[in-house]
Parts: sequence; structure tokens; C-alpha cells
Amino acid sequence: RQIGFFADGKLKRVSTSGGPPQTLCDAPINRGGTWSRQGEILFSPIPDGPLFRVSASGGVPAQVTRFDPARGETSHRWPYFLPDGRRFVYLVASFGSGEERARMGIYLGSLDSKEEKFLAPAKSALAFAPPGYLLYRREKSLVAQRFDGDRVIGDPVPVAEQVQYFPQNANALFSVSETGLLLYQSESASVLSKLIWLDRAGREIGSLGTPGNQANPRLSPDGKRIALDIVDDQTGNMDIWVYNASGGVATRLTSDPAIDSGPVWSPDGSRIAFMSLRRGRPDIFERDSSGAGSDNLVLQDGRGKYTTDWSPDGRFILYRVLDAKSNIEIWVVPVAGDRKPIPFLKSAFGFGHGQFSSDGRWVAYDSNESGKWEVYVASFPGPGGNWKVSSGGGTEPRWRRDGKELYYLASDGKLMAVQVKGGSTFEAGVATSLFQTRRRVPVSASDLFSYDVAADGQRFLVSTDVGETTASPLTVVLNWTSDLKK
Repeated sequence: RQIGFFADGKLKRVSTSGGPPQTLCDAPINRGGTWSRQGEILFSPIPDGPLFRVSASGGVPAQVTRFDPARGETSHRWPYFLPDGRRFVYLVASFGSGEERARMGIYLGSLDSKEEKFLAPAKSALAFAPPGYLLYRREKSLVAQRFDGDRVIGDPVPVAEQVQYFPQNANALFSVSETGLLLYQSESASVLSKLIWLDRAGREIGSLGTPGNQANPRLSPDGKRIALDIVDDQTGNMDIWVYNASGGVATRLTSDPAIDSGPVWSPDGSRIAFMSLRRGRPDIFERDSSGAGSDNLVLQDGRGKYTTDWSPDGRFILYRVLDAKSNIEIWVVPVAGDRKPIPFLKSAFGFGHGQFSSDGRWVAYDSNESGKWEVYVASFPGPGGNWKVSSGGGTEPRWRRDGKELYYLASDGKLMAVQVKGGSTFEAGVATSLFQTRRRVPVSASDLFSYDVAADGQRFLVSTDVGETTASPLTVVLNWTSDLKK
């Protein structure tokens, strides 16, 4: 009679008979949840943290699982309650570059104990189904393995082929009921995108490269190069690549076995900062943009950090922090000196997508402080007020080079433009719609930006969805266990 869901950085519930949803607690960037018959919800509020529990009527979440330093894990996600409503199965995940990846798998936990037990190697979302099966993805197949509530029995058996899977967050798109129904989505090219140049009317005026699983396009300060993330189809790993704006083949900039993403250019274009999981958690590194030399650690502090910009004076790197006990925050780290992080925007609300204005006096960002994501501008380094720029929803702000126009994506994917004026105070005009995008939908926490804008504001480079124009079909299997019993 109730459905739990995640939206606007919150965990919510709504009645199946209708009515307004009820907000239960914060869940900035979730990685799954499960609801017990006893009225408790177990969930993963952020990609880089443990599992938490909260009453289905709302309240303050309490931490349930804890990381094992010996395993080198970076995330507990995709939990699923067993029928007793106390024990649960979940994925222990690692996106690092070392042997800890081999320890990814399904574990058994309990609300009543800190003990845990390894059940099976896996790298995907999972589920439990009566009379006693664990379902998860293995080598492109959805498999079922007998489970007696304490251990797995026998070998996994395929039950569906080519199930949709996202390696960036280890999510497999399937669901199973207690009555023998199995629902899954077939694999498709839904995450493929191409870098397409569009003018202010949305007309295509050029493109770069070939379609791929790519995100976070970022123009260099001189407009001659584009850095972005590209996922290797074979390994599922993500690295930073660089295109020449004039065309040609992209050049790989990073090659660590762990995920590298979110490139931001130094103001002179000589360096690129980025997020990397090579040490087990999202840390900030930088390197020469030519590819020469090695990667250099900028900041490692035990929290998930995602680069969003580099200040025009070269002094600061702006980044987003994910904190399960607070929310999404915006911090800066000095590039030189002691590199002690400095909080910029931190409160009970979520903040993201921070972008410096060209004079460095303002930061555009989005926040859900109104209950939905909207675009704001605040003075830097503060203190000072903030100004709301969008209306009706907005995210992914970008500045024109002269600081006189600000762009963002509306909730329906339209690219919006706002005339702005900075000085002793900030003024914003009325937002106008430029064109409808078909931007690549974000897949993981590292998918921050789907477009960038040329210095003069006349051209936009959009990571445009070129996958199937219609959604992949959903397949329903009745009495799916019947073949397993033969």
C-alpha cells in the first residue's frame, strides 16, 4: 500500500492510492534500499558509504554496517531484506585499482549483530526470492543460486540473458516478487552518447569522435581541447581522455585500473585535476594536460570528493563532498601550501555542481534547499548572501566567459540562459529557454556535467544521447523458478 523511493536527494514514501509523498530523511545520492514488514527501511544514502536504517515513518538514520579496512572496500549498496525482516543481503563493493576489487561480493548481515558473512562473489545489485534463491548478475546473465538463509548451495544457474547493467555503479536492472514474477530490462545502448556542437537555436553544427559511454565534457580555457570521461566497454573502467576541438581521435590521459573522472582545467590549461578511486575512495589528483609526467595526489581525507572547477587565479580547486551523516557539500582545497580543505557551502541541504565565474568573485551551484534542485549564485569566498537564478528546477550551471550570462539545465532537459550582472552585489534576469537537449542521463555519482559552453556563449558541446530512442523492453517471466526445478 506504500511505495518507497528516492527523489531530490531524499528518501520518500507515497501511498499507492495517491496523495502527496512524505519525506523520511536525506539520501543525497542513493544506492538502493529495502523495506521490511516490521516497518524499517535499510538503505545506502551515498555511493561511498555504509548502510543506514530509518523508520518507515521517518526520523534520523542510524548506521548499520561498517567498513572492514582489511578488505579495502569503498561502498555497501543494493541491500535486500530476508523474510524475517532482521537479516539482509547486500553488495560490498570496491572501485579501487588493487586486489580489493577481487573481494567484491554478496554479504549477509543483520540489524541485531555486527557480524557479517561472505556468501558469493558478485559485482551487481542483488535480490532474494522464495523459496530460497539469491539473484544477481554474472557475465551478462542474471543468475539464481540456492540460499538456505545462511549459505549458498551449488552453482549459480542462468535465468535471463543480456540484462541491463551499469558498471559505474554495479546496478543490474531486474526485480523479483514473492509470488514468482521476475521482471528485467534487456541490455541496450542507452548510455551511449556523442559529443555534438549545437548553436543557440539547438541546431547541430558539428561533432567530435564516435559514440561511447562518456561524460563530463570540459573545454580547455583556450577552447582548443576537450577533456572528458570515457568508459572502456570491455573492462568497464573509466579514464580521462582528451580531444582536439578541431577533431580527430581522443588521447588517453589517465590509465589507472581504477575509475578516473571529472576533469577540470587549470586556468592556463597546463594541468588537469580529476577524481580518482585508485586509493579506494574518491580522492583528488592532478597531472600535466599534455600527458607528460605522472599523476600527483592533491587531497586524500577519507571522504568522497568530486572535482567541479579550478579557480581563475589558479589558487583553488572546487569540489563536491558526499557525507552520509550530513549531505552534499561544496569545499575548496588550495593548490599550494598545506592544502588544508576549506568548506564553502555546508548545511542540512545538498549542494553541487559548483562553478567559478571568470573573475572568481562568484560561484554558481545547485541546491535542493527549496525541496527540489534549483540553481543559485553565492559570493566567493564569502560570507555573503545567495541569489536564486532558476525557477521550476535547474542543475548543471555554466558561465559565459565574460560573466554576463549563466546557463543551466531545466528539469525537463531544456538548456536555459539567464542574463546576469556581478559587482558589489549580484543581479539575475529572467531565464529563457534556448533549446531542448537530449543529454546523456547521469548514471553514477561521477556523472556531474553533460555539457559545456564556448567562451562567447554561441556554441554548446552536449554529451548527446544516441542510444535507442525508445526504452529497452521490460520482460516479465511468470513462475520463473519452474525451469530450475526440472
